[in-house]
Amino acid sequence: MRVLVTAGATREYVDGVRFLTNVSTGKTGADLCAAFARLGHKVFLLRGQGAVSPARTGPASGSPPAVEDAFSDFADLDRKLKNLLRARDFDLVVHCAAVGDYSIESVAGGRRRFKPGRAGKIESSGPLVLRLTPNFKILDRLPGYAGPQALIVGFKLTNTPDLAKRLRAVKKLGAPVVVHNDLREMEAGRRVFRVYEDGRIVKISRSAPSLARALAQLGERHAARLGHR
Repeated sequence: MRVLVTAGATREYVDGVRFLTNVSTGKTGADLCAAFARLGHKVFLLRGQGAVSPARTGPASGSPPAVEDAFSDFADLDRKLKNLLRARDFDLVVHCAAVGDYSIESVAGGRRRFKPGRAGKIESSGPLVLRLTPNFKILDRLPGYAGPQALIVGFKLTNTPDLAKRLRAVKKLGAPVVVHNDLREMEAGRRVFRVYEDGRIVKISRSAPSLARALAQLGERHAARLGHR
């Protein structure tokens, strides 16, 4: 299969050196890329600037597990996903990038206004006011970018022990397949991935290789239904 993985965080630049981001390192996506490659799939990774790069598949071959490209902010990720998915046929799209909910619309300091992300550094001479604008959900647009041949997988991170709230959050995401994990479990050292298909759990994985196998099986089943395999 041809697999596209997104990983890491978006960076919304205030100026040339400062940006708004989140705590995602991209490690899960990098681990999945390595696992997919070991299963024999062709993998393309879009990762955030500064995110973890996949380990090489083995010292004998020395070949990287994925072809890689990097994205910076929300608009850059959306543009690269759109172009990539329209130019190439993918069977499985695993969207685990931690995409910022807001982009920076304007930056103001005193009576001056600055273009967000402008080159150089804004002088630290007083308060800055950032006006944020909400981003649309890239996940919602992936089916239109990729076409029906690709199975879309979304990721949902929650922070609650309430199972009903977790399930509502998963269903609200709207993707045909959702991988759920919870921040409380992660902070306690438990790496648990619950795979939902059409709102019901079909697999619980506790490692990236196990999760990659589960997602690959779902991708292959989706391709078989379409007559691609």
